[in-house]
Amino acid sequence: MLHLLIPKMAEHPAAFTPQNYAVWYEYSTGINPALSQVIAKLLDSGEKLDDYAIERLYLKYVSECNMDVEWALREDIQQLLKRLAKSTEETDAQAHQFDNRLHDYGDTLKQDLDPPKLIALIKGMADDTSKMIDSMRALQSELTASKQNVEKLHEELQAARGESLIDPLTEILNRRGFENSAKLTLSNHEIISKGLCLLMVDIDLFKKINDTYGHLFGDKVIRAVANTLKDKVCGQDSVARLGGEEFALLLAETNVSGARIVAENIRQTIETCQIHRLDSHEKIGGITISIGVAAYETGNNLVDLLGHADKALYVSKKEGRNMTTAYADLIPHAETLADVREQTI
Repeated sequence: MLHLLIPKMAEHPAAFTPQNYAVWYEYSTGINPALSQVIAKLLDSGEKLDDYAIERLYLKYVSECNMDVEWALREDIQQLLKRLAKSTEETDAQAHQFDNRLHDYGDTLKQDLDPPKLIALIKGMADDTSKMIDSMRALQSELTASKQNVEKLHEELQAARGESLIDPLTEILNRRGFENSAKLTLSNHEIISKGLCLLMVDIDLFKKINDTYGHLFGDKVIRAVANTLKDKVCGQDSVARLGGEEFALLLAETNVSGARIVAENIRQTIETCQIHRLDSHEKIGGITISIGVAAYETGNNLVDLLGHADKALYVSKKEGRNMTTAYADLIPHAETLADVREQTI
């Protein structure tokens, strides 16, 4: 797939980033109809996609984040802060007026006042002081309430962001969540110094499964694969559904040999499992997956790792499916591999 995406990405000024790759991946595979429709219109109009355009497309259509919720919460916070700022300005103005009144009272007290005027002056000072105290108390109360509201809105915003990183069908990371997790891992030199491998997993003939048994059964297959993958990860490992029937595992402190063992364990587990149909309780077996393995090499970024694992996965599919292929085995043939990879299986 990467071989097909790079020429398309190169036609536009946006930088080669994981977000850019994700946008073009979901557009090219057709797994995101809403995104595909928007990009098709942009391309038909001759528009070139720059970094800003890609970021907006990614946030709205690819990240699976509920942008309406996030923007609504941000708007609530902004309105709250505006009200607080207005109240603070009003109290500040009152304090300035009170300060001027105190100076006036001070000047008046320097005069020789008769008792009635002095009593009236003291009463005026007491009234102004009482009003100022009430105003300060009201501001303090509003500050306390605003602090609580901001904390609540912040928690809601964090929850919305957290939910945006999870695939709702499988309850594992989605593409955006995986990218965030992978970036943290790739920035940790201690982790990558001990070995780091990426597995890309694709359910074989998934369209045929959907066509034969229905989409509800197809969803059960996706969940079954996701659960199997979750059972095989631990510690710093990450597992995600990248989209459709494609998954990724990032294995920390794992070399290629170890990654092969994990991959084969997963593949064999899926191959032997049976899944019940919802309508007839019939047990369906014969579900298989293909896997591509890539090891981190010095200087690699996430796009490099995904590209290497994707090429290895392609070979697994091309060579008959239901097998594991490591990118390290393909390096001598990398030039010819790019020539033969013209379609996604």
